[in-house]
Amino acid sequence: MTPQRYSLGSIVLHWLIASALVFQIVFAESLEGPRGPDLFARYQLHKSVGITILLLSLLRLAWRYIAPRPAAVPGPKWAMTLSSLVHFGFYFFMIAAPVTGWIIVSTSKIKVETLLFGIVPWPHLPVPASWGEPAEFLHHFMPNVAIALLVLHVAGALRHQYLLGTPILSRMLPGGKGKAIGALLTAAAIMLAGLVLAKVVDPKGATPPAKAAAVPAEQLSAPAPASTTPEPSEEAAKPNETAEATDEAAQPRDWAVSKGGRLGFTARWNGEPVEGSFTRWTADIAFAPEALDASTIEVSIDLASVDTGDGQRDGTLTGSDFFDTGRFARATYRATRFRAEGGNRYRADGTLTLRGVAKPVPLSFTLDIDGDKARARGNASIDRTSFGVGQGDYASTAEIAGPVAISFDFRATARN
Repeated sequence: MTPQRYSLGSIVLHWLIASALVFQIVFAESLEGPRGPDLFARYQLHKSVGITILLLSLLRLAWRYIAPRPAAVPGPKWAMTLSSLVHFGFYFFMIAAPVTGWIIVSTSKIKVETLLFGIVPWPHLPVPASWGEPAEFLHHFMPNVAIALLVLHVAGALRHQYLLGTPILSRMLPGGKGKAIGALLTAAAIMLAGLVLAKVVDPKGATPPAKAAAVPAEQLSAPAPASTTPEPSEEAAKPNETAEATDEAAQPRDWAVSKGGRLGFTARWNGEPVEGSFTRWTADIAFAPEALDASTIEVSIDLASVDTGDGQRDGTLTGSDFFDTGRFARATYRATRFRAEGGNRYRADGTLTLRGVAKPVPLSFTLDIDGDKARARGNASIDRTSFGVGQGDYASTAEIAGPVAISFDFRATARN
């Protein structure tokens, strides 16, 4: 027998897709403005909801042919033809809109990894770049088509429910009979929920608050602190044979970095600080305050371990426009010249090699030694453009500033 109402699966899928479409169309208004962490986060949510609509629509289409459904409501030929066209238009839109968006992302010059809701990786389509422009035109035009289809669909449902006396709404709602106002209110509440959510949701692209070793934003382009070591007196400047003998005999100590250290960075994206760190790095340290001339530090950084608190942004950073980890898996920093700057403060003059480019980078740090234990904290500033970090649209410093602050904080144990 032909059922009088749609199955529960059809009902759930219908209203999930309907509310998601309303959300997506209204939320698209927020995808304007200067590029930055917040806009990036909004685009990621927009992509995630779009792919979700695509998957739900394909499931709904399959369900349509599996689960029995009520017979079509009889009426004039023009009305039945228009109803069929509207339903076909909806299915076409629900599939074509996310697919064209998927094509736009896949053909973009700036490759941004897609993680659905920041969790599930989603691949790019293997389509030619020439598909990008027509897909973008269709994608931006389709919301107007969707609004027109929605108006026709709602008008048709209300016509049957309240003018012709056909309880059509109750077939697609958990409750409501005949001309009951409850059916209309339930449908309106579901759609309103999608609209309100699109207006109030505000995915944040900014990273979590700064950790202990992070450098404040105002220090991003600040020079290394000047030495405040007092000028030596004439008495202190006289040769000290014992001290000279000690210095000549002194050797640097080898240090093993303890777990829990942090190597971080802070960049500015449209004025907003974006913080990150590298979770995998090693350091070979031979250092002693009394043997600076013989001291050395060499740090090796696994660039693929970058963590900014956003998986999609991390995927972009490891791509060819930024670190290009497929060609340059590691960055290295080597310092062999050190200078004491008074108290526990030191300056290292070393070389950073990043993306195959080697540039001198001085860094300032403090070192507190207690027997065989030590703690080092410091910072430096580099110009990302000098290393080619940021290609294509990202090469400009109008959005992503050139200076990037580097900071570190770790503990170590002496091996000798």
